[in-house]
Amino acid sequence: MGTSWEELEIRATTFIKNDLSLDWDKANRLPVFFNRMKAYMIEAIPKFNRPPEMLDKLATYTEPQFDSVNYTTVELPEGQTEQDFDTEITGANFVSAGIVAEDQFGDVQYTPVTAFYDAETSIVTIEGDIPAGTNIEVDIYTSGEFEATLNDTEKGILAFAIYNRYEHRFDNDVLERQAKIRNSAFTTISEASQTQAGTARQREVDSQLYGMMRAYQDNVEYLRLKNGGL
Repeated sequence: MGTSWEELEIRATTFIKNDLSLDWDKANRLPVFFNRMKAYMIEAIPKFNRPPEMLDKLATYTEPQFDSVNYTTVELPEGQTEQDFDTEITGANFVSAGIVAEDQFGDVQYTPVTAFYDAETSIVTIEGDIPAGTNIEVDIYTSGEFEATLNDTEKGILAFAIYNRYEHRFDNDVLERQAKIRNSAFTTISEASQTQAGTARQREVDSQLYGMMRAYQDNVEYLRLKNGGL
């Protein structure tokens, strides 16, 4: 049956707290959310290396695909609030759509709209009384899947490995280490303290992941010996 990447990525978010941007994408733009999580998954796969046979078990997979297409709305007959357009992408699993426009300050804003996707015909139906000439961005995501069927323990460890890579996402962020402006009216945590706290958290998460893998490896070895393995 295989194991979907999306199941594991959703599970990983139970460890991620107060990431407002990620939470917003999860609620409003699932294809974008899964595309962001894809990077952590790819990094997490080789981290799950105990027991060693997990590297082989996770080696074969279908990588997910992400596409984004734009559509400009047209004038509709009076009373009609649906319009269709062909994305030319069939077989996708998740689709979201939204109006992309600049606000009064020149910042690009995304407003979700209701959309339905037919995976067989590649047609997306946009619903709503949307003025003609409006730019709609449609995000399309085709699921990733491991060929192997993972058990629940393996799913839990891999989900935590995804979270582990999420915690390391700022390792090379120069802005995190640059001195910030401070005065009597405004201050921030010192760069040294922030770096030390981040490093301590990463080490703790690394240790937790190692402990989970080591415990699973011991259980696998115990069952192998119990069942007469060499």
